[in-house]
Amino acid sequence: MGLIITALIAALAFCGVSVYCFCKANFCACTRAGECDNPVNHYWLGAIVCALVALLCCCSALHSENGTLLWMILMTSCFSGALLSAKHSAKKRCTKSITKQQAKPADALLTNEPN
Repeated sequence: MGLIITALIAALAFCGVSVYCFCKANFCACTRAGECDNPVNHYWLGAIVCALVALLCCCSALHSENGTLLWMILMTSCFSGALLSAKHSAKKRCTKSITKQQAKPADALLTNEPN
């Protein structure tokens, strides 16, 4: 019983690492298209390897059919968490940029003040 729980906890951890590597690879590919070819390859490789290790942990704990279903649920929940986190941070960044724009003093040329 302890081995099954350990395998499931390891599967969850590897799913999280896989999603992290996937997000990091996409971020690097989108922001620095030509600069980080090697890290993108390493991140993609890390995402694939960690996902496979998580699948093996799930299948060894619950056999192939139930393990595969659990692996898909774990990966979906990790990706959902990453999506929610990205939306929250984008909203936070947008709010910060709006408050920065409002905090700027008006330019003297744009106001009705006499020179």
